[in-house]
Amino acid sequence: MASIETKPRVLVAAEWFPPAYRAGGPIRSVSNLVEALGSTHEVWVVAGAYDLAAEHPMDELTVNVWLPREWGHVMYVTRDRWHSLFWRELMAEIGPRYLYLNSLFARFFALRALQAARAVPSTQVVLAPRGMLGAGALQIKPLKKAIFLALARWLRWFEGVRWHATTDMERNEILRVFPQAEVSVASNIPSMAHGSGTADRLNDRVWKVAVLGRIHPKKNIEFGLRALAKVVAEVGLEVEVSLIGEAENSAYLARLMHHAVAGLRIHHLGAVKLDEVGTHLSASHFLLLPTLHENYGHAIVEAWAHGCPVFLSDQTPWRALESKQLGWDWPLDYEAWSEGLRFALTQDRRQWEQQSKACVRYFDSVVRSPEVIEANRRIFSA
Repeated sequence: MASIETKPRVLVAAEWFPPAYRAGGPIRSVSNLVEALGSTHEVWVVAGAYDLAAEHPMDELTVNVWLPREWGHVMYVTRDRWHSLFWRELMAEIGPRYLYLNSLFARFFALRALQAARAVPSTQVVLAPRGMLGAGALQIKPLKKAIFLALARWLRWFEGVRWHATTDMERNEILRVFPQAEVSVASNIPSMAHGSGTADRLNDRVWKVAVLGRIHPKKNIEFGLRALAKVVAEVGLEVEVSLIGEAENSAYLARLMHHAVAGLRIHHLGAVKLDEVGTHLSASHFLLLPTLHENYGHAIVEAWAHGCPVFLSDQTPWRALESKQLGWDWPLDYEAWSEGLRFALTQDRRQWEQQSKACVRYFDSVVRSPEVIEANRRIFSA
């Protein structure tokens, strides 16, 4: 009798998972991945029962039990279970072929899970550092991270781990810290959503600029707003900026709001649910992201899906954008940004329309191509 072929079993650890939304890009990264894996793999997700910085579980959420989904199963775990014994019992229960970790530093959702997997040689650990080894990310709490990484190398915590890099740039970041690492490169899988077209925005006399993601110093938002305020004052433009994301520090948010000048309005909309992001992007002309580091940037590709060219720093994997009509990527130099923004915001609206259409085409043909999905599946096939 022929044997019954079974799907490879993947156990995923994710501190934030839908309906959580405040952590932004990392949530989209893992949720889009498990949806893609669902048709070829047996997927089990262990997620935190809390949204970012929340003390209590998300409303109307059934916790600490397996819940069926179209792509597999998910369990939302409360903090009283965030201990090593939980992972040891779970590894015995699920017996996964792969354990997928979405963090490098998280104690429960990375290190304790990794420790439990060490006792099961048949399980291949796959770790996605999600940009945590980028130079900009390592500048935040640098001493603590340097000590951690030195210990990790000395004690070989990540020996035998297969690393998932989303770009060649991130692959190089991993190899700089762990030179002997096995690294597979597969771009993140973006959401399917598309914008509603350019017509409603074409005749809007006010340029609308979205800032999407956590309102955090790593995103370098203040730098971009300062350059934008200079251009608006000099040229006499009307620009409206929407800050869409969780503000983790009220003093930092206040500094951002202080950059409003005549002709430049700044609004903080707070974090919005994942299915509401498209509505805001479809009403915007551009995305502003002068980030210190981005290993992928879901905000960037979602902006393209909704026809928004982007204003980026040169610290993302997306480069040479102007030649592709996708926006601009400038070095983190104040004059370069001021000059670039002045050019972009004084162009004819028909030029913006051509760029907007080019963004949607690029998203369909390159960003969310079948090859991207297949590359992610291959990480869990050997």
